[in-house]
Amino acid sequence: MAEETNVDMEAEERYWREHHHTQPHATQGTTYEHFAPAYRVGAEAATKYPGKEFDEIQDEVALDYQKHQAGEALPWDHVRGASRAAWARVTGLFANEPTRGIRGSI
Repeated sequence: MAEETNVDMEAEERYWREHHHTQPHATQGTTYEHFAPAYRVGAEAATKYPGKEFDEIQDEVALDYQKHQAGEALPWDHVRGASRAAWARVTGLFANEPTRGIRGSI
């Protein structure tokens, strides 16, 4: 059985607020706030679906995003990379996708 990951959501929010602008999915005209729900559901997915690859849970994560998006939220296709990046950061795994998150600088 996979070990459950504990996620400090406040720490994740601080991290993504500070590092969002460095991500490949951060486009001109959008801010961290546009992507915040996607980062949140991606980070939460690491706990909700322990031991699963992002590709295995992507449909469930997309549904979670749709439940939590508010007002003028960006479509899933625009924020998928943010969810994947947050999931990768929490799990410590990097998926083979160009829109993955940056683990840290060297």
